[in-house]
Amino acid sequence: MEKSLFIVDDHNMLLKGLKSYLEENSDWKVSGTFTSAGACLSELEKISWKEDFPQIIIVDVQLGKESGFELVEKITKSLPDIKCLIYSMYDTPGYILQARESGARGYISKVASEEELLLALETLYRGGEYIEKRMESLQKKLGSIDSLFSRQEKIIFEKLLQGKSNRQIAEELFISSHSVENYVSFIYDKTSVKNRRELIEKFEDKAEN
Repeated sequence: MEKSLFIVDDHNMLLKGLKSYLEENSDWKVSGTFTSAGACLSELEKISWKEDFPQIIIVDVQLGKESGFELVEKITKSLPDIKCLIYSMYDTPGYILQARESGARGYISKVASEEELLLALETLYRGGEYIEKRMESLQKKLGSIDSLFSRQEKIIFEKLLQGKSNRQIAEELFISSHSVENYVSFIYDKTSVKNRRELIEKFEDKAEN
């Protein structure tokens, strides 16, 4: 079976460059490139035969005003055989957590080497999961605290590690600022920190060691 993938990124230059690189240096065929989540989903809806679906979709985190994580969640729920690889400029703990929650099978940053990107694609193609090598210790640390949080606390924890303010979190989750403050207090208690700075430093420092 031909190895086929889609790329979703709102930067045309990156789309063209990545497509050219993969097709010239690997046995992957880039059967679709899209600058928006909607365009990707529309194309998937047109495909009538399961074997014509791409095996992997490479997705950027930010697609203009759209969220790459939301796109991944929609794909993995409706088409679970397709594996999604997050490919992003961000390499902070909160984004790695959110990728995992969305159903992505891999996470790699845009500063990773071309060889590592190819390794990630091959790993997902063979049924595995992949996280960029330099982020492995961070994933283990984050995985060890999963059981501490409720689902809502986990979502807010992700956003705190992304550097978002209480107001931004409230707006994104459609809850009150007071509710966010309560959740943040619970998170501080459960991670044994006093404030946001300590929370970010605790996990970033752990990730680098």
